[in-house]
Amino acid sequence: MKKLIPFFLLALLLAGCKTTPTPEIPPANTAAAEPTAPAATPSAGEVIPPTPIPTLVNLTILYTDDEHGWMAGQEEGQGAAELLSLLQTQHQYGQNEGVILISGGDNWTGPAISTWFQGQGMVEAMNAMGYSASAIGNHEFDFGPAVMQARFAEANFPFLAANLRYVDSNAVPTDLGIQPYTIIEAGGIQVGIIGLSYIGTPSVTTPEYVAPFVFTDYAEAVREFVPQMQEEGADVIILTTHLCSVDLANLARDVKDLGIPFIGGGHCHNPFITRAGDTVIAIGGANLASYAYVDLAYNPASGETDILDYDVSSYESKTADPAVAAIVADWQARTDAELSTVIGYLEGEIAQKSPEMQALITEAWLWANPNAQVALTNLGGMRTNIPAGEVTLASVVGVMPFDNTIVQVSLTGAQLREVLDYGTGYLAMGGIHTEGGSWVLNGSGEKIDDAATYLVLVNSFMYSGGDGYEMLAEYDPNAYQTGIDWRQPVFDWIIDQATTAANPLDDLIADLVQ
Repeated sequence: MKKLIPFFLLALLLAGCKTTPTPEIPPANTAAAEPTAPAATPSAGEVIPPTPIPTLVNLTILYTDDEHGWMAGQEEGQGAAELLSLLQTQHQYGQNEGVILISGGDNWTGPAISTWFQGQGMVEAMNAMGYSASAIGNHEFDFGPAVMQARFAEANFPFLAANLRYVDSNAVPTDLGIQPYTIIEAGGIQVGIIGLSYIGTPSVTTPEYVAPFVFTDYAEAVREFVPQMQEEGADVIILTTHLCSVDLANLARDVKDLGIPFIGGGHCHNPFITRAGDTVIAIGGANLASYAYVDLAYNPASGETDILDYDVSSYESKTADPAVAAIVADWQARTDAELSTVIGYLEGEIAQKSPEMQALITEAWLWANPNAQVALTNLGGMRTNIPAGEVTLASVVGVMPFDNTIVQVSLTGAQLREVLDYGTGYLAMGGIHTEGGSWVLNGSGEKIDDAATYLVLVNSFMYSGGDGYEMLAEYDPNAYQTGIDWRQPVFDWIIDQATTAANPLDDLIADLVQ
């Protein structure tokens, strides 16, 4: 326990001094009502019992974020079924009505078990886990507004973003299934939950998908809805957001007068928890590998909420909730049926964002399109490792889960250098490398000529302005939209190598690295 409850001890001391409350005066125009009996007069020497001390209500908030479709778990014992079993055992979740589970968003884009079906299985798993609400993360937009709306409709819990508005009306897009807040009953009290989306969402998802929306100031959105929630009976108000720790700290400072005891975040995957005054701010961590919790005590008489305990915890559970395990097994079977085709063999794994992974993707693009000289793709689009052993279609989908296509852009050497300089450290680059401080083409060994024109392959996310690459469409507004799924050349290159356990891919991929 990190803090005792000082007002509780004070209440015990003062309890004997309380007096019997004055009876309420009946309203006017009560002719048809039964007469009110007069209050009983205590006899001499009768001891009047003190007014009972209001019962404190315990509330536990369990918090995950950035689940990214890892219902089966990245590691053994860290899937949705195992986490639910742990929460049931450690926190009495499902038995104690004062324990709730909420998410900070980015629910479904990740491994093939979720991505291949555009998040449908992950929503089913979260329904079975009993989530009360989720913030809307940037990756909720990955498959377009129509799919997002379909997932929201399938969910048994609301998706919240008080600062997500239509550009033309400043209204929260409730017609898409988005709500600014929800109020739920937990442990006999009304808990209000406000959601917030990351203001930078337009730069980290496909811009055309969020073009109708604007993401407004966090604190202003909270202040707009808190009075309305209180009028509707919310006793305790908490926030679930898709914000990193710095934004969370600033937000906690900006709304500290509102008495919000918990603000959950996301987007930045590292687990994080701290106390800022009377508020706990937390990020549970990514991929269902950890979670945060906070135990609160609410006093109905004073309306005050005390923080009792809080932590962020990783776990490995040997038991699994059978209902959720069955859902995961069903979606894994569907995934295996569609994506289990073996296309190659690796002796060792290819690590996420490693030079080998970068070369595999970009050089496969250039292999499939020999007219282009350079291929560029953002490192943020590489979402997991490729495990050792048999390489399947699912292996590649897990690495490249987004529904991007390849766009061929015509750039001058000067424009290309600007793009390369902007993206250095965040871009996988194929067909080009640095030599003596200059950019040099791999094939010809020639330095980039500012006046020459080059054909550059990029993904559609980047071309539409994602990650700040607005200059691509500005430099070539008529770029060639190939319509080719960005994963297809990777599938095709691996298949073309005809590798087996006796002749693995490893050396062939190493040869691609400059």
